[in-house]
Amino acid sequence: MMMRNVGSSSSSGKGIAAVVGVGPQLGRSVARKFAHEGYTVAILARDLGRLSRVAEEIAREEKAQVFAIRIDCADPRSVREAFEGVLSLGFVEILVYNAYHSSSSSSYTSHHPTSFTHIPFQSFQTSLSVSVFAAFLCAQQVIPGMMEKGKGTVLFTGCSASLSGVAGFSELCCGKFALRALSQCLAKEYQAFGIHVAHVIIDGVVGPPRERNIPPRGLVAEQSFNTGGQDGEGEGESSGVMGMDPDVLAQTYWSLHVQDQRAWTQELDIRPSNTRF
Repeated sequence: MMMRNVGSSSSSGKGIAAVVGVGPQLGRSVARKFAHEGYTVAILARDLGRLSRVAEEIAREEKAQVFAIRIDCADPRSVREAFEGVLSLGFVEILVYNAYHSSSSSSYTSHHPTSFTHIPFQSFQTSLSVSVFAAFLCAQQVIPGMMEKGKGTVLFTGCSASLSGVAGFSELCCGKFALRALSQCLAKEYQAFGIHVAHVIIDGVVGPPRERNIPPRGLVAEQSFNTGGQDGEGEGESSGVMGMDPDVLAQTYWSLHVQDQRAWTQELDIRPSNTRF
């Protein structure tokens, strides 16, 4: 397990916010938001060097403690080892699972489908591992602590492929369908224990934050999808499609965390105002 600590120690008394799948857009913004609200944040991704730079930026700007922890969501051992590190930091109050598998044979963000008969089994298996198996493992690591405390939030990031199968994108759709089912099952099983589980469907391109000039090149498997019916790329290269501001999306994740439990949201979808139905 590889972990780097950045920033000064926090005395807020709040738990840990763990964000899995941190790239230059949504994952970074979600981590920044929770850090801004006083949480110690653990950010997890494959590239520890780049991740450490993100941690340093957030720690510096938000005067927060941020831990960068390497994780490979396609490897169950890596997931378990990473969460040994996360749990060693204290009570994990928030888990945000934002990872996805970017296949070399197809690209949902640029609308490049792959024929079903040409999808390698290993690629399909890896996509399922990242989309849902790792999400299962991450949630399984933190839910016992949440039950003990009687509170906690688990947020899964989905996309339009979570709702409808798309020709040429079997890998992505199968994984995202399964993630949605996992979210629904956990929400119904654990809401009585004070644990809020929600599925956030990002139905559009996630662009760079409006107020910061962030290079569009991705760090790791971060969710950034466009709708199946539109052309465009994620990671800030929207090809003329209005990109959603990840800082605004992060506010939605925060709102779910602080939502009154008398009216919890289990699923919501978010899209830009120019989306064609």
